[in-house]
Amino acid sequence: MATQKRAEVTRRALLHAAAEVFTRRGYAETKLSEVLTQARVTKGALYFHYASKEELARAVIEEGTRRFTTVCTPYLASPAPAFETMIGISFVTVDAALHDPVMGATFRLITEMGDYRSSETDTFTTWITTYQLLARRAIDEGDLREDTDPDAVGQLLVELFAGARLLATATDTLPTRTAMAWDLLLPVLVTTPKIDYFRQFVTRRLPTVRPP
Repeated sequence: MATQKRAEVTRRALLHAAAEVFTRRGYAETKLSEVLTQARVTKGALYFHYASKEELARAVIEEGTRRFTTVCTPYLASPAPAFETMIGISFVTVDAALHDPVMGATFRLITEMGDYRSSETDTFTTWITTYQLLARRAIDEGDLREDTDPDAVGQLLVELFAGARLLATATDTLPTRTAMAWDLLLPVLVTTPKIDYFRQFVTRRLPTVRPP
């Protein structure tokens, strides 16, 4: 049991260190020697857990995706209106990306590694599907315009927020960029009488960016 515990501590140290280095350097420029120094583990310990830099990066992405699901679960399980949930998720993932190195690295890695497919899930497809399902609910609830294409909206939101993260990697401008994106999107997505309400909702989310 003690050996298993040490191995788990080492694995977590490697994931955390790798996430910080991947975020700082990017996938291509990351050197495993820097990860080892950051994690304070030996090369043997690294290769015991991960056979290559790519395998280590994939492990970061899978762990980041798991954490993404965890932080989104309270919103998805909430009886709150779907469009409010969409806004809430966008901000809670911003918060997580800024304060959780593994989630922050995940957003960068899935962009830089190209056509990434993990052994368990297609990360982007998971996020897009979530937004598409919420968009359908938001149309039924009357918050999104009736002529809205929920599939197109779901894909657009993921692409937009992924792009915002890429431009604001590891900076405190990301919450502001996300709020700005919603400000521009609201007149397109919702009916005029509801624009002010949702702008105020976005503003209320901005200073807290914490799950309920």
